[in-house]
Amino acid sequence: MGFNKVGDKDHLLSENIQMYLVSIARLEREGQPVALSRLADTLGISPVSANQMCRKLQDQGLVAYTPYKGVSLTPEGEQLAARILRRHRLWEVFLVEHLRMSWEEAHEAACRLEHATPDRVVERLDEFLGHPRVNPQGEPIPSSSDDFPRIVLRPLAEMEAGQSGHFVRCTADETTCAFLVGQGLRPGAPFQVVAVAPESLLIEVDGRRVALSRSLAAMLQVEPDGRQAGGGALPSREPSKDEGGEPIRMPLDQLAVGQQGIIIRIGGEAHLRRRLLDMGIVPGETVTVERVAPLGDPVEFTVKGYHLSLRKSEAAQILVELESN
Repeated sequence: MGFNKVGDKDHLLSENIQMYLVSIARLEREGQPVALSRLADTLGISPVSANQMCRKLQDQGLVAYTPYKGVSLTPEGEQLAARILRRHRLWEVFLVEHLRMSWEEAHEAACRLEHATPDRVVERLDEFLGHPRVNPQGEPIPSSSDDFPRIVLRPLAEMEAGQSGHFVRCTADETTCAFLVGQGLRPGAPFQVVAVAPESLLIEVDGRRVALSRSLAAMLQVEPDGRQAGGGALPSREPSKDEGGEPIRMPLDQLAVGQQGIIIRIGGEAHLRRRLLDMGIVPGETVTVERVAPLGDPVEFTVKGYHLSLRKSEAAQILVELESN
């Protein structure tokens, strides 16, 4: 039926050779050779067996082996390893996200599927999944041109309001990571930072807003710049914009009666920030100005249905993004 051929080059390689190439690719870091002892431990074989196979792979032009230093992939070997890893990690995404398998189960199944999936099926799978950039463990998925993507990561806690990207991995404990996945913060999911505060961030992911403490956000590694992963566009809001198309942001005390905005940031001294947070004035909430005293003091507004009042100097510490009417 034409499904015997897996790839233009790697279909001729035995599963054993494919396993070696993929293992070396996973162990290589920044071009440094992989010690044979480490490769042997990973594969569960003796160093002598690893030595013999690496010499065979070198004869085939797939690796460069230097005694006492280690082994590294040649450009051809790296291309073949990338192709195998692409199939493997795409299957992991499919099995976890669509068949609800655990990552351990998906990884085991993908180890078998990676050797028997034709290229045209791989491309259909990639398209079906929305061209994900990472697998469920946050590991990069090689492109269709067999390139390993260079992903620059930073902690979510360092992101600023308005920035976007996608989640790559969670460095917290297993229970915390599972909770975050349940909130939509899974590897590959696109997000946008809605607002930041000294102690927390408000993000938008999967059409919902999630508030995170900075300590928790520091445990989430993300790829910034709004690259989409796992399909789907970031949800959008409709703020008022200036002539240049940028959202209009201003202190709360500058809003006119009837205007409303989304709280972006709370400034001022620590004791003032704590009092405002206790009042329900938190990033991401919508605030509507109801009344301003004749001399500008105080400013009355509603948040979460509550009627509140602040001095003009206090309202000036609250930055909002003006919403269109």
